[in-house]
Parts: sequence; structure tokens; C-alpha cells
Amino acid sequence: MLSTGLPVDVLSMILSGEQLDAPKHILVADTHAITNGFDTQSVDRLAGQYQETLQRAVENLGFSGWEVTRASEVDQTTTYQDLLRTIEASHDYIRRELADMRWFNQEHDVNLKVGWALNGSKNSDETSFDQEFQRQFDDHLGFIYVMPGRTFDPKRLRSAPYFCTNPEERILLQAGENVANKIASAQEQFGQQATRPYEKFLSQVIRLYDKTVERTERGLIAGRLQQVIDRCTK
Repeated sequence: MLSTGLPVDVLSMILSGEQLDAPKHILVADTHAITNGFDTQSVDRLAGQYQETLQRAVENLGFSGWEVTRASEVDQTTTYQDLLRTIEASHDYIRRELADMRWFNQEHDVNLKVGWALNGSKNSDETSFDQEFQRQFDDHLGFIYVMPGRTFDPKRLRSAPYFCTNPEERILLQAGENVANKIASAQEQFGQQATRPYEKFLSQVIRLYDKTVERTERGLIAGRLQQVIDRCTK
């Protein structure tokens, strides 16, 4: 399925990326989703929303040297198509993942990719792309990983930081998101004990924000995270 919203968890990747030298690039993989059989118009609409939300967030946070790009903006260029023809993979999605890394490495001198891995280690599905890239190419491209995102649902604790299957189980990076109500609703549905892992993760995101951007006002996690979201989406 297509994502039903952009989780605030994605800030763990953006805030970590801000520690690196400019320029920095975020790729919204719209063409990749289409290769998996999703409706083109639905993908285009969602990718446009994500691109706008992410660009607004980095600008509102005061970050410079960031560029948010959709895959469809680059994958029809001659250089990208030439790269794509040289890559062998079991699925077109994987071919494009590898071509993305090589294209940004060659065209924009990107030498480090920020991704996510299960428990912060190299054993999640995303790292398989990176390992295959290292196997096929000898480029100087390094990889660092943040921990996976979380959900309130105790049956599905871990998730990609940028993908959401149920908006009621995640805090979303969108204008009008009411963090306190969302947490209270999740606690009522799943129980306070069950929601603690996600709340702990959100606390870590807030601490990273405090270190990278500005200190949030002291108080409960809901109020502090609300400050972060409000600044990103204003």
C-alpha cells in the first residue's frame, strides 16, 4: 500500500543529516512506487505532498544546503538512464535504488547516505540495497543508519521512519496534528504500557531537535513535540 501520511519519525534522519556537510539531498521515490504497480496519479499526488512538507520543514528549521527532489525529476535524464542500463537486479525497484545512489554520488558528489536499520544495526531490509551497491560498485559511498521508526501498535512496534500504514498509530509531520490527543487516543486503545516504546522514541527525536535546532520548552512530551511539529509545518 501507499503511505497514509508522513510520520514525524522522519526527523530522526533529517536532524542526523544536518550534522553532515552540505549539500544534502532528500529523494522522494515516486517512480519507484509506480514500478510496484501503484496508480500513477495517486503516487504523483502523495509525492507532491511529501516533497512540499519536507522542503518546508528543512526551511522552517533554518537548515541550508538541503534539496528535496522527486525521482521523476531525474530518472529520465540521459545520465540516469545510462546508469540504469548498467545495473543488474532481480526487480526494477532494486535497480532504481542502486542507480539513485550511484547517480547522486557521480552527479552531486554525495559520499554518504543516511538510512535506517533495525535496532541501529545492519540487518534490516533497507541495508540490503546498500550491501548490493557495495558489491556492484567500488565508489566511495558510505552509509550511516538511524534506528527504525515506531508505532503505537504493540503488534507492529518498528516501521520505516518515512512510511505509515495507519495514521492513528503514528504522530504525523503535518499542520494541525494534535500530539496530545493522538497519544491519549493510542493509550486508550493499546494501553499506557504498550505505547511507551514509541513515546521513548519520540523523546529521543525531541532531544536531537534540542541539540540541533533549539531547546523546546520544558514540559510533557506531547507539548514539546507539538512545538517541533508546529515549527516544521508553519
